[in-house]
Amino acid sequence: METNCKEIDCSTTTLWALTVNTSLLCLFMFQHSAMATPFFKRALYAARLQVAERSIYVITTSFVLRCVIQYWQPIPWINLWHVDTSGTVLWTVFTLMHCFAWCIIYIGTIMMDLGEMLGIKQVYYSLRGLPDPLTFKSRELRRLYLHMRHPSFIGFCILFWIYPFMSLDRILLAGLWTVYMIVAWNADQSDYEYQCRQMRKKHSKMMYY
Repeated sequence: METNCKEIDCSTTTLWALTVNTSLLCLFMFQHSAMATPFFKRALYAARLQVAERSIYVITTSFVLRCVIQYWQPIPWINLWHVDTSGTVLWTVFTLMHCFAWCIIYIGTIMMDLGEMLGIKQVYYSLRGLPDPLTFKSRELRRLYLHMRHPSFIGFCILFWIYPFMSLDRILLAGLWTVYMIVAWNADQSDYEYQCRQMRKKHSKMMYY
């Protein structure tokens, strides 16, 4: 009887944790998508807050992400795999992979104009009486931003999936957010060709210098 009670209690706890975690992940995805819609942007324009649009988006995203972290329910008793990293080799491999992933994300963020992504540049330009900084970027780049706003798909996939202890809650996070990124990032052939042209230009400049 005691064993059955423990099994029932564990199942209930797992179901509750999955419900809470799924709700938190969906909340983040909803906020991330809803605030990027034309409806929300028109509402900010009506309130004369268009200059702070990106800043509001980033602040709200940070708040929701903080809620996800604070109220997250770990499920360590169910896992897909558990790799022992007490050995130096495996620990080094996982550490280097995560460092590589964060470098990809960091470099991508810098390349995509960090000040503009955080909304700082928009406010600064407005105070200086200048137009939106996006107007100084090419039409092709603005189109790419609409299709792929975040700097790194590969970097986040590495962080999500290449981990020594894949518990049930981490599988849920990795799975949902990977699918969300695949659905939300809809770069097409034109975007790819634009990036190839930019790479060739950068390569030519580097060869010249």
